[in-house]
Amino acid sequence: MMVRKMLRAGFVILVVFAAILVLGRGAAFFSRSVPLVGGAEIGVVRISGVIISSKKPIRQIRELVRDPRIKALVIRINSPGGAVVPSQDIYEEVLKARKKGKPVIASIGTVGASGAYYIASACDRIMASPGSLTGSIGVIMELAEFQDLLKKIGISSEVMKSGALKDAGSPFRPMTPEEKAYLQAILNEMHQQFIQDVAKGRHMSPADLKPLADGRVFTGASAISNHLVDQLGDYQDALDTATKLAHISGPPVIRTFHEKGFLDKMVSSQVNHLWESIEQPPVGFWSVLPVPEFFH
Repeated sequence: MMVRKMLRAGFVILVVFAAILVLGRGAAFFSRSVPLVGGAEIGVVRISGVIISSKKPIRQIRELVRDPRIKALVIRINSPGGAVVPSQDIYEEVLKARKKGKPVIASIGTVGASGAYYIASACDRIMASPGSLTGSIGVIMELAEFQDLLKKIGISSEVMKSGALKDAGSPFRPMTPEEKAYLQAILNEMHQQFIQDVAKGRHMSPADLKPLADGRVFTGASAISNHLVDQLGDYQDALDTATKLAHISGPPVIRTFHEKGFLDKMVSSQVNHLWESIEQPPVGFWSVLPVPEFFH
């Protein structure tokens, strides 16, 4: 009888502990604080590291936009840029958030350049610290060519193709002038898209922006005089500005998303890479090049 009571008490304690753990993890996932029912909140989305995928930022932006308690968004940026398409997709998602009446502030930390600046330009206002690095409006593609190395170790490559430009950029041989012109034309087109979208977001003419769009970076202080940044300020200043633009009286609840630890990031990155390779199997040669995409 005594043993049964002890087992029952132990089971109850275990259930209570599990419930506390689940509730704690749920609160940590959505925010540093448990939101007040009906209270005004500001949502924070972080763009960190090289931009390879747009899935997580877009999911977070959409979740915040759907919640009526979220009155404004802050996009906290610490990224040197990344692949073209994810940067464009996040840019468009920010514009959609603004169209739904949510003010969006970009807060640039140490660096918010190239594709990351592309995203920032879609926001209502861009803030940066004086020493932040930003700008770098340009597109780059890097390809390795190691034909001579393969010859030294006795390896040769033979390619069969049905289109003259199908293996343009192959690392197994030098590029022809026609291939270089072909790839340069693609880069130029993407660069023009970059200029057009940033000009639209910054309310500038493409002609005025073009002299600044040669790939150079600017400090936050010099970016203001070139109309690439609106004001100087840190992350807290961006939260304060978002509060004012959203007409929130009193301190709002700040909702942030749970950041994974290093081990979690490493494991999930490998799992996501494997899953994406299953969802989208390689098609053609581009998907297996060392640098498979054009980068901002």
